[in-house]
Amino acid sequence: MLKERVVKIHRGEYLSDVLSREGFVALPTNCVINKMLPGLGATYCELTSLRKSIIVEPNVPVIVDKAKKHDHTLAVHKGGMVQHVADFLEKNKKHHYKILTTPESFQKVKDAMTELQIDMYSECFMLFDECEKLVQDVDYRDTIREPMNDFFQFRSKAMVSATPILANDGRFEEHGFRILRIEPTYDYKKKLRLITTNNVCESLVELLGQLRLNNRSRVCIFVNSIDTIDSLFIDIPELENSYTFCSEESTFKLWKAGKRKKSIYIDELMPFNFFTSRFFSAVDIISNVSPHVIILSDMYGAPQSAIDPATEAIQIVGRFRKGVRSITHISSIRPSLEYRSEKELDSWLEGADRIYNGWKDALKRSKNDGERTLLREAMLGNSYLPYLDQDDKPDPFLIANLYEAEKVKVLYTNQSNLYEAYRTTRFFDVEFTPELHLFSDEDRLALHRQRTRKGRFALLLMRFEELEKLRLNPAQKAQDKYHHLLTRLIRSKDDRTLYECYEKMGSGFIRDKIDFNLRAMERFIDRQNDHIIKNSGPMKHLIHSLFDEQTLYSKSEVSAILTQAYKKQGLFVGKTIPSTELKRWYHVETIRKDEYDRVKLLKKND
Repeated sequence: MLKERVVKIHRGEYLSDVLSREGFVALPTNCVINKMLPGLGATYCELTSLRKSIIVEPNVPVIVDKAKKHDHTLAVHKGGMVQHVADFLEKNKKHHYKILTTPESFQKVKDAMTELQIDMYSECFMLFDECEKLVQDVDYRDTIREPMNDFFQFRSKAMVSATPILANDGRFEEHGFRILRIEPTYDYKKKLRLITTNNVCESLVELLGQLRLNNRSRVCIFVNSIDTIDSLFIDIPELENSYTFCSEESTFKLWKAGKRKKSIYIDELMPFNFFTSRFFSAVDIISNVSPHVIILSDMYGAPQSAIDPATEAIQIVGRFRKGVRSITHISSIRPSLEYRSEKELDSWLEGADRIYNGWKDALKRSKNDGERTLLREAMLGNSYLPYLDQDDKPDPFLIANLYEAEKVKVLYTNQSNLYEAYRTTRFFDVEFTPELHLFSDEDRLALHRQRTRKGRFALLLMRFEELEKLRLNPAQKAQDKYHHLLTRLIRSKDDRTLYECYEKMGSGFIRDKIDFNLRAMERFIDRQNDHIIKNSGPMKHLIHSLFDEQTLYSKSEVSAILTQAYKKQGLFVGKTIPSTELKRWYHVETIRKDEYDRVKLLKKND
C-alpha cells in the first residue's frame, strides 16, 4: 500500500497553485497525483514546466489538441516517423521540449532518442496522464502498457488522473512511489439524473423531449458502442444528422452503415453529438453553449457500454471546461449478466496459478515425449494464459483489469447497485428515476437482428397486437403513447402495408391465410381501397355527372366513360372497365334498338 499525502485545493485554484504553495516547482517525481477533479491543469503544469518531458496520453485527439497550443511540442501517434521525432529533437535540443505520445507510439520516441544518443531516462521527465486507462483498456488494447518497463527506468516520473486505478505492481513500492491526493475544500458535486430502464432508446426519446431543445442547444451523448449508435440512428430519425466522434476503425464502420457524419477530431459541436470511449477522458471539448450530457449504457445490445460511475462518468463530465447544463445516465439493467465476486476471482486466480506452475514444473522434470506434448498443449491453450506477461508471470495490469471489469459488471445487474455506486462517488448528487416501457431493449434489438422480411413481419405483428390495449384506451395519454410507439415501429413502406392489412383484416388473416406474403397484402389493400373509392360520395357524384338518364348508351360507350372516371379518381385500370360496373350507381336494363344492344338508365341507386 502506497503512502498517501493529502493537500487542499480551494475554489478557483489550479494544480499549479497548490504545488507552488506546497513547495513544488513542478509535478513531483515518483508520485501518483490523484487530483480528484478533472480540469485542474495537471498536463498544463508539465507542458509549461522548465524541463524536457515525455507525456503519454491515452488517445490521439488529446495529443493533437495539446500540441497545437504549446511551442516546442510534438505530437507522436500512428503514421508518424521516427525520423520526424529525431528532427524535432535536433531542432529543439536547447529548449524545454515536450513530446506528447500515445502508448503505442512511444517506441518511436525511444528509437529517435537512441539514434541521437540521448539518455531519455535522465534527460526527460515522464508523465503518464489518465493512468487509470492502463488498467481499464489493457484487455482490448494490449499495447497500452508497453511504455511501463521504460517508465520505471526514468529518474523523474509521475502518473496523474482525477480517477486513478493502480495495478498491484511491486515496482511502485520499489521506486518509492507515493500518492498525492488533491482534496477540494468546497462542494464540487454535480447533479446527475440516473434513469434505469428496460428500453434505452425510448428513455432517450423521452428525455430529449423533456430537455426542451432549441436551435442553440447542444446534446453530447457518450456511449461506448458504434453498434448502439447506429441502432439509435435507425430508431430515432431526429438523430439522423448527428455527428459521431470516434476512432478511425469506427468511422469506417459507420461509413459502411450509410452516410453518417463522423470524425476522429472534435472541431465544432453540432446539435446532437455522439462520443465513443476515446473521448471519455483527457481531451477538452470546447463549446460556447453549455451542453446537455447524456451517458448511455446499452446492456442488452452492447455490454461493453457499461460505464464505471467512479471513473468514466467523472471523466466524461470533466471534458467540458465551461460546464454543462445537465447530466443524465440512461442505462438498461441486466439481472442475468454473469460476473465473479472478488472472493471468487481470488480463488480462481490462486487455483489457476497453482495448476499452471504445476504444469511448468512437470515439464521441467519430464523426459517423456507424450507427457511433454500434452503439457505444452495445456500450457498454450488455457484461460489463465491471457493474464500472464511475456515472462510467463501474472501481469498486474491485466489482473487489475479483470477485477475492475467484474466490479463494474455487478453494478448493472441491479438498479440499486448502480444507484449506490453513483451515490458513493462523492462527485454526484443523484436523482434516481426508474422507467418501464411497453417494449424492451430485447424487443427493439430483435427487430434489428431480423434478416428476412417474413421474420420482421412476424415480430411487428406481435407488437401491433400488444399495442391494442393502448389503441382501445380512450384516454388522451394512452392515445398519444399509442401513436408514438406505432411511429417508432413503422419504418418503411412495407411496414405500413403490414399495418394497413392488420387494421383491415386482423392478424389471423395475415398469419394463417396469406402467411405474411407482401404481394398478397398489397393486392388485398388495393381491392379494399378501390372498393372504398368506388362507393365514395365524390365517385358517385362524378358518375352521375357523366351520364344522362335520357340517353341510350352502347356498352362500349359506357365502358369508355367509366374508364375515364376511374382514372380521374386514381383507381387502377387494366384495358377497359366492363359496362356492367355501371350497376353500382344506376338501375339499368339492356334493350334492343336498331339491331344493337343499348344500355338504358332507369334510376340512380340510393
